[in-house]
Amino acid sequence: MSAAAAGIAAVAVQARYTITLRSPLRVHLQWPLVIAPKASAENTAEAQADQLGHRLTAFQQYACNKFGSACRIALAVQRAENPRGDCEIYHYNTDGTLDWGYFQINTVHLKRAGVNLRDLLSCKANIDFAYQLYTERGFSPWSTYNSGAYQRFLRNF
Repeated sequence: MSAAAAGIAAVAVQARYTITLRSPLRVHLQWPLVIAPKASAENTAEAQADQLGHRLTAFQQYACNKFGSACRIALAVQRAENPRGDCEIYHYNTDGTLDWGYFQINTVHLKRAGVNLRDLLSCKANIDFAYQLYTERGFSPWSTYNSGAYQRFLRNF
């Protein structure tokens, strides 16, 4: 393959996907590249503006693909809960529970069938479960939504 063909292929891939590098090491080895299809411009333009012009990461793109028109609020809630956007992170709550992962899913949800801690530490699985909670109860499961703390991560248009 010539360099020109490789360059054209790279441009074509970048037009359709967001590519984010991450650390190649965790508790287990993982691929250091995260690739997610880009969400529609309608759903991401304002969400990207909320990032102060920074491009959405692959996980933010994935969340926008899931949450659709609620993308901006979902990402604002996520940033209010977990500003660094780490996947393998937890937070102790005053009631003795823990919040885990990208969207800081509370351990009370571990009682559900099919939900386990390992999955909550996977960004993609955490986003999938956050979307499931959202479809069931809106954003009410997140304290940063209920308190309004998420609003500081939204630009006014």
